[in-house]
Amino acid sequence: MRDQAAELRRLMSGPPRWPAHAPSSAAAFVIGSGKGGVGKSALSVLLAAALARQGHRVLLFDGCQNQGNLHVLLGVRPAAKLELLLAGEVEPAQLLVPVAGRLWLLPGDSGAESLYGLTAVDRARLHHRLSTLYDRFDAVVIDSGPGIESVVRATMRASRLVVVTVPEPAALGDSYALIKIATHQVPSLAVNVLVNRVSSEEEGRAAFECLELAAQRFLRREIAYLGAVPEDDALRQRVRRPGGLLAGIPDAVATIAERLPVPVAAGPERTEHA
Repeated sequence: MRDQAAELRRLMSGPPRWPAHAPSSAAAFVIGSGKGGVGKSALSVLLAAALARQGHRVLLFDGCQNQGNLHVLLGVRPAAKLELLLAGEVEPAQLLVPVAGRLWLLPGDSGAESLYGLTAVDRARLHHRLSTLYDRFDAVVIDSGPGIESVVRATMRASRLVVVTVPEPAALGDSYALIKIATHQVPSLAVNVLVNRVSSEEEGRAAFECLELAAQRFLRREIAYLGAVPEDDALRQRVRRPGGLLAGIPDAVATIAERLPVPVAAGPERTEHA
């Protein structure tokens, strides 16, 4: 708890660490959480797949630059490594991996020494360079990396932050901390809350109302309820199989994806292949 408090004070002191950027023409959704283990990455995959099945061209962006695991969840092989991008040997578009109809993955790296040594500012610059791909798509789903700083970095060119939480006191406390930092760092960014692993819709609504009350009272800001996803043992089993998440989209996730504001499909200037 002390470490988190120190991180909050550091992030809130002074101006943002990197310049703000205008949102892209695509709808870019940052999926973040204040606490690990709430199902953020699985929900990122499912939301991206649901948007693609609605007919949108979707980029799923692994925002965890050096601990990326979305390619493992999806059972696909990265086309190239981020290290090669840093070395100037490939362009961002060469990192894209087709996953399913209308769905592409921009994978992260894993254990690359050159990425490990990057400063926070250099990580932000790398993220911004990768975000130049957003305009090729109708929607972008960014699975942010661990830690509040990683989530804030992922909000560059984003249009909305989706905070994933579970109905537990510790998770709700960490989610509030994330909303607080996002409010100070990117005050214009819309914030939605998605409650995962609920036993009932009432439990999800109650968890959101706790966060809503704290945000209104202490931050003077409004947040919106995106919905809740029930506990699902079958889905938990599918997560354990590479590519298993794409076998089906739970009704609750499909409904939530329909609530995400995505512009009308792009015009002919966007080619069939990203």
